[in-house]
Amino acid sequence: MHGQNTDPASSASTPSSSSPVYRVSHDPEGTATLSTTVAHALADCLGIDVTESAAYVHDSVDPDALDALFRPRHDGAPRTGGSLAFHVHDYCVTVFGDGEIVIEPPTGTGIR
Repeated sequence: MHGQNTDPASSASTPSSSSPVYRVSHDPEGTATLSTTVAHALADCLGIDVTESAAYVHDSVDPDALDALFRPRHDGAPRTGGSLAFHVHDYCVTVFGDGEIVIEPPTGTGIR
């Protein structure tokens, strides 16, 4: 999992006029589930422990359903289309069928 703040000029202590976006790619061939990758990405964004962010994910979306929604098809072909968006503490989390996860902070704030 590799995340990045796409607005290098922003920081946690200096909110910018344009909200930074955090992006990470889930590896469907790896050992982590998609919901686990989302929880780790949120922990990075919120500056909290991953167990706490996992609880927040669970409060917003069913982790098992999220994993199943983007799991490869029965014939093994990847699911490349579609997306799902939900909110966690005013952060907009969008998960795409290709494994990309985009986390947008609330307007007027920066990612920690």
